[in-house]
Amino acid sequence: MNNKINTITSPFTQQQLDEFRRKGDPLADEVIDAFAKQYAGSIQELAEKLQNMIRMPADDNMPAIINQAFPEDETIRKALEKYFTEAVKLPDWIDSDKLKLGGHVFQDHLFTSFMVLGCASLPVCYVCSPDVKVLGFTRRLIDDAPKRLVETAQMVTDVMSTDGLKIENNQLAGKGIQSILKIRLIHAAVRHLLLHKERLLAAHDHNNNIDPDNFLLAYVFDTFQDQYNWYGNNKPDTWNEAQDGIPINKEALAETLLTFSYLILRGLDKIGVQLDSRQQEAFLHSWNIAGYVLGVDEAFLKEFSTYQKADVIYNQIIQRRLGKTQDGVLLQQSLLEVFSDNAGRLIPFGRILHVRRLARLVTSKLISEQCYTALGLKLSLYDRFVRLFIWMGVRTFGWFVNHGWLRPIADYMFGRIAQSLWDWRADFSDNHQKHTHDKQGVCNPLVIPNHLIKTSYLSTNV
Repeated sequence: MNNKINTITSPFTQQQLDEFRRKGDPLADEVIDAFAKQYAGSIQELAEKLQNMIRMPADDNMPAIINQAFPEDETIRKALEKYFTEAVKLPDWIDSDKLKLGGHVFQDHLFTSFMVLGCASLPVCYVCSPDVKVLGFTRRLIDDAPKRLVETAQMVTDVMSTDGLKIENNQLAGKGIQSILKIRLIHAAVRHLLLHKERLLAAHDHNNNIDPDNFLLAYVFDTFQDQYNWYGNNKPDTWNEAQDGIPINKEALAETLLTFSYLILRGLDKIGVQLDSRQQEAFLHSWNIAGYVLGVDEAFLKEFSTYQKADVIYNQIIQRRLGKTQDGVLLQQSLLEVFSDNAGRLIPFGRILHVRRLARLVTSKLISEQCYTALGLKLSLYDRFVRLFIWMGVRTFGWFVNHGWLRPIADYMFGRIAQSLWDWRADFSDNHQKHTHDKQGVCNPLVIPNHLIKTSYLSTNV
């Protein structure tokens, strides 16, 4: 696959991207504004109600779920009903054939994609400033890194699994859509709390007992500072709207989407997995539909149609947002600690095989040196020596993927690598056959539908 970029230029000017940085998400923000109108007198009560909203079960009959969850809040009910109706309307550029093929591409390269997710997509998110501050504020990616990381990987699985994104009754549906709809509401809740922090604090009694498990409160309460142990005696940097723009803005969402779509394709290419343009474009299209439901501006989505265009726009935005921050360094450390502990626990003779270095060294090959340095990572001479053999093995397995008779070996090896990082478990339909999870393990298991684990070459047969 040859993806050299010579003549394509970005359709977006720097001024246009600046404008996207100042845009939120009116549809989701309207929901949170409805909650704030009724409960903003107490940040404790507002956060609890927002948590209840996030916990609502996804269902085909969302109006009934909403009425049950908020029986006395007419304004909130109407805002939620509008949100769940508008967000799943079909865009006029949707292509059902590409949507199906895109899912097949992911399923064909399931475990290689998960390796790239952990060693490229997530690390790049941590060098995007000031967006990384939003992740740092919650404490969850550091204090509760294993659980949070598995949630991210589970979302990716839900989106790209069979029928994760589908068209039903002339609207978007599927488990992946349900996951994204909740994430979009969380984004809006975080955006509101960050932008209105001072007003909310002024209206609330600081002497109240605060539930430390309510992560939304972490965005607001200075009383949590004693729990920010990773900062030592320092406090996290506050959000500066004039300098940083709107939290989780349109430009930030576009860049994040590319880390899940374009960067996975780029990672597969670096490993040596060969995909044709038809497969690439279908994969991008599937993630563009996910991005549409997430609230990414359609001006971006219509341009993310080919690998070449996505490459140009990704590089343009990353150069605007790339920076070394304390948040990013600490988040990357937490990520590597989880992967290192998983690998050391799950792989026999791990010390001899240098498995604790695996994620860090593979990351150094899948992201740019500039990004690697911004994460506070360095390579010793010995690291470079060990990396030579690790990368040689990864590239060999990547080459195996392209040759049918060697493919089972590649699938097995990438499956083991992915398991050493994510500690995944197969989800069997027969409950009696399910694997039991080691309760002493580093994190809860990533659950992968069993039928996806054996490669079926779906994308090459369409």
